[in-house]
Amino acid sequence: MLAGPGSGRRYHLKVMTRRLPRLLCGFLALVALVAGCRGLADLEDAEQGATALPQTSFLYASDGSVLKELHGGENRIVVPSHKIPDPIRDAVVAVEDRRFYQHHGVDLKALARAAYTDAAAGEIVEGGSTITQQYVKQVFVGDDQTLERKLKEASLAWQLEEKYTKDEILTRYLNTVYFGRGAYGVQAAAQAFFSIDAPELDLQQSALLAGLVQSPSAYNPFRHPKVAAQRRNDVLRLMRDQHLVARAAYRKARSDRLRLRPAAVDRTAAPYFVDYVLRWFLVTPSLQRVESFGPPCPFDRPLSRKACEQRWDAFFSGGLRIQTTLDPQLQTNADRAVNAVLRDEDDPYGAMTVIDPNTGFIKAMVGGRNYYDPDDPFAKINLAAGGSTGRQGGSSFKPFALVAALENGISPDAVYPAPGSIELPLEGGRGWKVSNSDGGSYGSLTLEDATINSVNTVYAQLILQLGPEKVNEVATRMGLRCCYRTTSPQTTELIDEPSAVLGANDVNSIEMASAFGTLATGGYHVDPTPVVSIRDSEGSTLWKPAERGRLAVDPQVAAAAADILQQAVTFGTGTGADIGRPQIGKTGTDDGYTDAWFVGAVPQLTAAVWIGFPQGQIAMDVPRTRITVFGGTWPADIWRTFMVDATRNLPAQRFPTPKVRYVSVKIDVTQDCLPNRYTLPRNIEPVEFITGTQPIEVCAEPTSTQSADIPSTIGLYESAARELLEQSGFFTEVRYVRSNQPRGTVISQTPSAGLRAQQTSTVTITVSGI
Repeated sequence: MLAGPGSGRRYHLKVMTRRLPRLLCGFLALVALVAGCRGLADLEDAEQGATALPQTSFLYASDGSVLKELHGGENRIVVPSHKIPDPIRDAVVAVEDRRFYQHHGVDLKALARAAYTDAAAGEIVEGGSTITQQYVKQVFVGDDQTLERKLKEASLAWQLEEKYTKDEILTRYLNTVYFGRGAYGVQAAAQAFFSIDAPELDLQQSALLAGLVQSPSAYNPFRHPKVAAQRRNDVLRLMRDQHLVARAAYRKARSDRLRLRPAAVDRTAAPYFVDYVLRWFLVTPSLQRVESFGPPCPFDRPLSRKACEQRWDAFFSGGLRIQTTLDPQLQTNADRAVNAVLRDEDDPYGAMTVIDPNTGFIKAMVGGRNYYDPDDPFAKINLAAGGSTGRQGGSSFKPFALVAALENGISPDAVYPAPGSIELPLEGGRGWKVSNSDGGSYGSLTLEDATINSVNTVYAQLILQLGPEKVNEVATRMGLRCCYRTTSPQTTELIDEPSAVLGANDVNSIEMASAFGTLATGGYHVDPTPVVSIRDSEGSTLWKPAERGRLAVDPQVAAAAADILQQAVTFGTGTGADIGRPQIGKTGTDDGYTDAWFVGAVPQLTAAVWIGFPQGQIAMDVPRTRITVFGGTWPADIWRTFMVDATRNLPAQRFPTPKVRYVSVKIDVTQDCLPNRYTLPRNIEPVEFITGTQPIEVCAEPTSTQSADIPSTIGLYESAARELLEQSGFFTEVRYVRSNQPRGTVISQTPSAGLRAQQTSTVTITVSGI
C-alpha cells in the first residue's frame, strides 16, 4: 500500500493490538472455545462454505428486452488495497468502528458502551459490531438474532484477525459493503455517485460515501441532499475528533458542495418505472408468499436495505428474472408527448401513467422531467406516484360523484340551479362558498350537462345531497387507494368533506388511471401492477399476480357514466383531448391553477396526466407560465398527443354497452322519494331512472295536510285552471255564468288568489260558459 498520512498511525495501532487486556483475551478465548466445542466457528470451513457472490437480477420489458440489470456481485468491482485511498479508509473507520486498529475482531469497550446505552434507553439503540464482525456477518453467518450466531460471528472475527492483517480486512470490507444505488464496494460507489474511480476519491466524497453505509436509502444524496450533507458533515466531525483529518482540511470539506455526478451507465429508458418497480418490490405484502423474499419494508422507517435486508438483497442480488409490464413503444410515446408540450425549462413538470384497464398492467410511466439531471433537486422524485403526498385532483374527481348519484337514484336528467357562485350551509353553522372555474352562470342544468361542462356549483349541491361518504366509497371501490403506497407514510383514507367532490383529496396518476379504467371496462376493476411474473435464475416461477378482477360498478351505471364522459370530451371541457374515436375523459383544475389533470380512456388503454410544480402549490398562471393552465389545456394536449400515437394500430372500439333500461317514476322532487298522500302535487314530477336505482322509499314528510298559496286562475281556460289548482293541492268546484269574456275562460275565483288555504280545501272558479 502507498504510504500516506495514516500509514504510520496504523503501524503503531497494529502493535497495540498485541497488548490486549487479559480480560479481552479471556473473553475471546471463551467465545472460541464455546463456539469450537459446538462446531460453529472454523474459519476455513466458513470460507469454503460461504455463499457465492450475489447474482445480477434483470428487469425485462413486455417485449422481452432487458430493461435494467440489477447488479449484485457482478457490479462489485474488487479493487486492491493500494487503489483504496486513505480518506475513504479513515472515514469508514471513524463512523463504523473507531477502535478498529485497537481491537482483535470484537471490541469489548464498544459492546459495553452499547449495552449500557441500550439498557438506559430500554431498547436497542446502539450496536457494538466491529468492521470485522460486519464483514463476517455479511459473508459468512448472516444476521439471525440468536446466541449461536453471535458466538460464531465473534469466533470467526477473532480467527479472521489472526489470519489477515487489518489492511486486508478493511480492504475486503470496502469491496463488500453496500453504498446504495446498486453499488457494492467502493469502486462501484465511486462510479455510481461521482463517475470516478476509487483512487480519485477526495475527503468530501469519502465522507459522503462512508455516511451512506448505515442507511443508503435514508442518506441518499440524490433524494435527500440536505440530510446527506448533514450526515457527511457528521462523518467529517468524527474524523476531526479522532485526529484522522487536519482542521483546515475538515473545514474545506465541510463547506464543499456534494458534487454528485451519477454514472451514465445507470441510465435506463424508463427510470421512473424502474424506481417504482423497486419500491413496489420492497413494500408489496403479497410477495411474502415467496419465503426467500421475506417481509415487506415497514413504513415507520425509510425504505432501505437496513429496514428490510432480505427484500433488498433478493431484488439486487438474488438472480431474479422480473418480467415487467412496461411497453417500450408506449413509454417512448409518453416521453415524447410530455416533452413536446412542456418544452421550456421554466414550464411546470408533467407526470403520466398509462394502464391497460383489462389487466391492470402499467404500460408506461413518466414521473418527472429528467431523472438523471444532477442539478435538479426534484429529478428523482416520482411524480407519477404522487411524490411523497400526491396532489389534489380538482374536477377529475367528479366522475366518482356522478357514479354515486346514478347508484343512488339520481337521474342524469335531474335539474339543479347553476349560478356562477353559491354559498351552501354546512353543519355547525359554517358556510361553503363555491364558484365555477370560469365564473359563469348557467341558470339551471341537468346533472348530465353539469358534468359535461364541469360546473362546480351543481356538484357542490350534489355532494351535499349524497353525502361525501358515499362519493368516497365509490371512488375507493373504483380504484382510489387501490395500491399499497410506495412513497412515504401518509393518510390512506379519503377525507369525508364536501370539498372532496372538487378534488380536495390528494391522488396520484397511478390510482386515477386505474379508477377511470373501471368505467372503460364496463364496471370491472383490476388493481394496477408493474410486474407480470418473477422467476429465479433457473427459470422457475416464484410469483405471479393473483387474479384480482372484480365487479366494482353495476354495468348499467358504468355505461351511463361512460356515455356522459364521452360527451365531456366531444362537447365539454375535454375537447382538447378528442382523438376522434370512442373515448371517455375528465378535466381537473385545482383552485389557483396549482394542479391540472386530464384523465381519460379508450377501451384498451387508460391514461392520467398531471401537470404542476413539484416544489409546492404554485399557480400556473401568466406570467409564471406561458398560459393559464387548465385541465383542458396542456394536460389534454399531452393526453391527445400520446393517444394519437398509442392507438395508431389499435382498432377503434366502443365501450361495453349493456342495454341501459330506464323507468319513469313519479317522485317528490324536493326529497327524491315517492310521494305520500300529503305531498303537494306541484312537487310531484315523473323522472327517469336507470332500472334498479329508482327510489322505493315513500317520503316520511309531510305528515299532515299543508297550508298552500292559492294560485290565480283568472283568464285560464277551465281545464288549465283545474290542473293548476290540483297541482297546488286543492279541489275544484266550477260555476258557469253568462259573460262577454271568451267562452270557457275563468272570470273569477273564490277564495282569491294569494290567500293561503289548507291543502284539499275547495276553490270555486267561475267560468264563462252560458
